[in-house]
Parts: sequence; C-alpha cells; structure tokens
Amino acid sequence: MRRTILLLLLFVGIKGYSQSSTIGFIPETQSIVLCTDNINLTTEYSPFGLYTIWEPEQLLSSSDYRYGIPQTLGVNVALFQNSVNVGGGGTIVWLPNDEVEIKPNVLLRFHPLKMLTQNNRMTDVSLMLNISDEVNFGIGLSFRYRLNAL
Repeated sequence: MRRTILLLLLFVGIKGYSQSSTIGFIPETQSIVLCTDNINLTTEYSPFGLYTIWEPEQLLSSSDYRYGIPQTLGVNVALFQNSVNVGGGGTIVWLPNDEVEIKPNVLLRFHPLKMLTQNNRMTDVSLMLNISDEVNFGIGLSFRYRLNAL
C-alpha cells in the first residue's frame, strides 16, 4: 500500500507538455516530410521547431555513411496559433567524390482547422508548399503528439 501511494504521488508530480507533429507526403518527388512544432520541451508552447525531408533517392545501403543523414533539414516557426508554419533550411546534394552542395529550401505549411478554431494542439490536415529547385505541393496530417522526444 505504501508503494502504491508513493507511485501515485510521483505521477501527480509529473508535468506533461503538449506539442504537435506533422507527417506529410509530397507526391511529385515521392518525399516524406517529418515536422515537429516545438523543440523546447521545457515550456507548454514554443513557436520554434524542426523539419526534415527524406527523398526516395536517398535510400542507400546501411553500409553507406550517408544512410542516416536526411537530405533536407531546417527550422520552422509557428504563426497564428500554429496554423501557419514557415520553415527554412538546406538540401544536401551529393556530388561525385563525396562532395556536397547545399541548396536553400523553404517549407510552408497551413493547418485550416487550427486557423478556424485557434486551438494550436489539435489533429488537423496539413497543406504544404515546398520551394527548392522546384515548387511542389504536399499534404499531411498534423498530430497533437510529439515525435522528437521519447
């Protein structure tokens, strides 16, 4: 009984922080987009997050050292209660002889339900616009759960 009470008191003292994450797909390039909208886990809401884009041409063998490096990595900022996200980053282009070229990348995301309800932590669709060498549209699903913390 004493152990049960102690465990209950410990669980009461744990404070959880909510955050949303987006998983998306860009059909034109067959790319997977992973976004997290709060990289600061010490506050309930932080407007800054990260995004990454994994393209199918990047699927290398597990013995290649480039296997675990995302092709595109960037930071984003949430505006209007997380209904609009603007991100900027870079795309790595592997050249012969293991040389790299980094191209700018912009990812814009719009969450219509979050805009209407002004609730920044809800499940919503995500309409995406990716601007790099070309302009591509994508769609995704924004969850109220976090992807960047275990």
